Amino acid sequence: MSLWHEIRVLGRRYPVPEVSDYPKVPIPEKRWFEVGAFDRDAPADGLRSYVGEQWSRYLHPTRPIRYREVNGERTVWFEEEDSLEVDAEAACAFITCEFASMSIASQQHVGIESARFWLDEEIIKLPAGMAGRYQHMAKRGQYFANLLERLNVSPAELDQHLVANSIVDTAHELKVALVADMPSAQASIF
Repeated sequence: MSLWHEIRVLGRRYPVPEVSDYPKVPIPEKRWFEVGAFDRDAPADGLRSYVGEQWSRYLHPTRPIRYREVNGERTVWFEEEDSLEVDAEAACAFITCEFASMSIASQQHVGIESARFWLDEEIIKLPAGMAGRYQHMAKRGQYFANLLERLNVSPAELDQHLVANSIVDTAHELKVALVADMPSAQASIF
């Protein structure tokens, strides 16, 4: 949205680089990195909005509750429709009227805050029955963003950390088989 605002509203232009043919690079072997329930090395709560829960009763007094639950986890308030929908009028009003004043302050927030805001304000409505999938995607993205911050590394250094601390596909299959053969009390430690 920042780029859209810079180009569309501020008139900024960017040079488009020449694109040449790049050599094909082989796809690396699949690897597995243990994340637990997206809580092993860094916390992640996905679409949950503590600020939304705090302010919802004041900003949206007609809502019966301040948050939603997905698979037993709290998330920001959201509405559902038959498919993913964007309220074009509300989105346009936000981008043209509010975005410029909020963009400077919002730079100190993490990316997931944008999704939480758009859902809470009902600018975006989720497809019916898909909230669990969106919660999973949000937790996954937030986990790795938080892990990057916890380790205090660059994205390239995080990639190196993930490769160095991951296992190959055959080792993963062996570990899954081993856990499947254990009694549930022992398996819970893995």
